[in-house]
Amino acid sequence: MNKNGFTPLEITQYHLWKGKELNIFDQSLRPCTFRQKYLTGFTLVEMLVVISIIVLVSVVAVPAITPFLKGQGLSKGARIVQASALAARSMAINSRATRRLVFDSTYSKLSITDDSATVLEREEFLPNNIEFGTSTGTWTVGTSTVSFDPNGTADTSTLGTDTVIIQDKQGNTKNLKIISYTGQISSD
Repeated sequence: MNKNGFTPLEITQYHLWKGKELNIFDQSLRPCTFRQKYLTGFTLVEMLVVISIIVLVSVVAVPAITPFLKGQGLSKGARIVQASALAARSMAINSRATRRLVFDSTYSKLSITDDSATVLEREEFLPNNIEFGTSTGTWTVGTSTVSFDPNGTADTSTLGTDTVIIQDKQGNTKNLKIISYTGQISSD
């Protein structure tokens, strides 16, 4: 302190502000001005920058995800065919009677019937844009059947082939091979 009771600013590094000791090098505790006090939100420009970043990330991400989603339809269709074949085989074993799995390529559906062509269970439809591939030359458009015998084996003679092909509208295919002696369907 000098003779007048004041300490020069260049000597001290602390000041008092509202009863608290304030370091002059600490700028975060300074009282804010009137203008700073009311400018605590975000601007329109900042919001537009954030929206443009979100759009840019979306434009980059969507093409990377699209092929994955297209393949999901084929996989789901394959699971439906396999589940229907397993259900028909189980029904044949449990009832000790022949059951048929009917593939309807016109309406892209599957149904399980008995010898008198009575539908035994609800019909299952393939997912949208998925259909049975009838371009193999051995399977004609319409209905084809696979018979499951009471011993669990499958008879594909009425189908004309041991492979069921499902395809999407873009031409991607999935082959489902029917193993006659076990009655199971394996997917490629």
